[in-house]
Amino acid sequence: MQNQGGSGQTGTRDTTYDLTAVLYHALQGVENCETYQQDAQSGDQQLAQFFQQAAQTQRQLAEQAKTLLHDCLMKETQGGQGGQQGSGQGSAFGFGQQGSRQIGQQSEMAGGASGGQN
Repeated sequence: MQNQGGSGQTGTRDTTYDLTAVLYHALQGVENCETYQQDAQSGDQQLAQFFQQAAQTQRQLAEQAKTLLHDCLMKETQGGQGGQQGSGQGSAFGFGQQGSRQIGQQSEMAGGASGGQN
């Protein structure tokens, strides 16, 4: 990570990108360790137990990354720490939105304003 507020080449804040990458790799690690554990089941119980512990550690990292990513996205969409402050835009995934009913009402208003003027 180069800096806290930069967006680099991806257009995404470095912390958001970093947390997403850690989450992805932790989940990949779980999948890999489960495969290795299955491979070891028939031969070496000590290895199977090691891979089971490794998968559990990766799961814990993934859960922690999800929590931190959620918090980071909430700050970003609510104008915290230089995210999209003042842009009026929320996340494409609904983070920071004030509720689906309000979003639906906004859509209806936008559709009603242009619907009868075709």
